[in-house]
Amino acid sequence: MSHIEISFEGYWQCRLATDPDPSDEQRGVSGFTYSVAGESLLEPSFWSQQKDIEKEYGKKTEEFIDTTASNKGSAIKNIREASSDYNKYNKMGIGLKVTTVSVNGNQDKKLTENLAGALVRFENRHESNGPWKGPIFEGRNQIVSDGDPDRFTLNPFVLSLSTDSENEEIILRRFDPLDEKDPDKQMWLINPKLANFDEILERRLPKQRFALSNELLDQIGVNPTDLPNYFINRKNWLKSKIAESEAAGKTSLAEAFKSRYFAVDFFTQSTGPTVLENRLLSRIPLRQLYDHSIRGNSKTEPKPYLDQSFFNDHKIDVEKEWHIHYYMGAYDGDLLSGWSTGVITLPVKG
Repeated sequence: MSHIEISFEGYWQCRLATDPDPSDEQRGVSGFTYSVAGESLLEPSFWSQQKDIEKEYGKKTEEFIDTTASNKGSAIKNIREASSDYNKYNKMGIGLKVTTVSVNGNQDKKLTENLAGALVRFENRHESNGPWKGPIFEGRNQIVSDGDPDRFTLNPFVLSLSTDSENEEIILRRFDPLDEKDPDKQMWLINPKLANFDEILERRLPKQRFALSNELLDQIGVNPTDLPNYFINRKNWLKSKIAESEAAGKTSLAEAFKSRYFAVDFFTQSTGPTVLENRLLSRIPLRQLYDHSIRGNSKTEPKPYLDQSFFNDHKIDVEKEWHIHYYMGAYDGDLLSGWSTGVITLPVKG
């Protein structure tokens, strides 16, 4: 069967509380993630696009804006700047975008021209997600993932592509319900006694974990041999930003940098000496593979949608299941962001 493969990559943001804090902790008490001065409270929503963060939270107030920042989104509330050694994050900002498009494994120039730079979103669906502003990593302190702190699913799962323009055009959208018989049911309400309970959850949980992925480190521009210095560099940079802010009389901004410095210093010094034992550092090279179908149909909301005009003469089948193969990783507990790459596979009619 002929198929189209849409590749994407980019940074995302998720300001989630971490163990042993409860999953809905709002400030950060005992985990390695904190809300600092000038930000909103922690809220585990997954943000795929920087413009959506700005729309939801707005700009930082003047006293928390760093006029010397190099990060393209640093004036937006809840977005943090990284030290200069993590230049790729500062340069790209938060946003998953289409990179290339292939037909049957071969890159297609015309389709790539049509779709390159399109915005990839994991949207929300309040019927299956309750009060959160966006989809969340549904782990609930290891309850959903059977005791594994890193094995969780992004839920709800509503994938969309749109043009990167002021008046965005939707290119495609499809919802993948956990339980096809009850698409509105929230994950924590799904009865574990159901005969197909494992199947309902298992298909959306990670298939593989890579604790030390050199491929991931290469993608985010971090030399594996320099990994032990990752947060040492961040601490030194934060220390310089504290001094710089104080010298400029921006005491509120200095306090925000101090909070970040404290968290990075504490969680890199109070844990183990190696990368895997260091609680904060161990998440940087960690990458997880997700691989599942997207199977929502005309009976589920939102209904499958695709604008055929973006695909030239290739007629995409919206009745058959689509497929997504994607990685999540490089979660930075200071920046509250991570990196993703993936491929969306669409069946072509005929």
